[in-house]
Amino acid sequence: MATAPKIAPLNVIIVDDEIDACKNLQKILVEYVDPGINIQGIANSTAEAEKLIKEHQPDVVFLDIEMPNENAFEFLDRIATITFEVIFVTAYDEYAIRAFKLNAVDYILKPISIDEVAGALKKAQDRRGYKKIMDGNNMYARLLGDIKGLNKLDKIRLKDNVGFEIVDFKDIFYVEAKGSYSNVYFLKEDGSEKYLITSHSLNDYEDLLPMNIFCRIHRSYLVNCIHVKKVVADDNSFVIMKGKKKLPVSRRRITELMEYFKDKQ
Repeated sequence: MATAPKIAPLNVIIVDDEIDACKNLQKILVEYVDPGINIQGIANSTAEAEKLIKEHQPDVVFLDIEMPNENAFEFLDRIATITFEVIFVTAYDEYAIRAFKLNAVDYILKPISIDEVAGALKKAQDRRGYKKIMDGNNMYARLLGDIKGLNKLDKIRLKDNVGFEIVDFKDIFYVEAKGSYSNVYFLKEDGSEKYLITSHSLNDYEDLLPMNIFCRIHRSYLVNCIHVKKVVADDNSFVIMKGKKKLPVSRRRITELMEYFKDKQ
């Protein structure tokens, strides 16, 4: 049976526009988590980060999301192929879904804790180790897939002006556009149906929710295909949702919707 080789200490770059935040994370990493860790550099902007990454080729980048001029997602979209593991660090929790869609190792909320940093670094170390031995070894390839699977979120936090609800993706029926806002219709744990008026646009939800179960059927509707009970494709196409709710399907979207269900057969 193959065994994993000993993994050298991780090479790390810290990216945050707040100098004190960088120093605090560096102290936690070196003094409390792993004294052998190699901090290759600290950047206070994405421009500085890009130079450090090109120069050092790090194993892991701790990356603050809200940066001046360019946020972390824009930065990662812009740079070349990502060869390092990403651990997002931020004061805002609404980015979690998007972060994990990018296959980030972890997502740490400020103020950061030693345990969370240690856990994130362990995940990065594991992922790095298995990547080294997965080629030609199906057992380790499957194990790597399992590790990645543990990082995928299956819930979203829906906020309105009085509070929030934590909702499973599978329990969302559909999202309806209301100008720059959206109504999200979902199933509560007690089996009742509810909707929340949220401040995110329909385009935001199309980006955040997993496209393996959600489909945009109209400029005003994003539906969870798990809850689609009937599709009618004609001059006035529509779907019937669970609960007998009828929603229109635009002409340019009906083909995509039919293809979705064809692939699921």
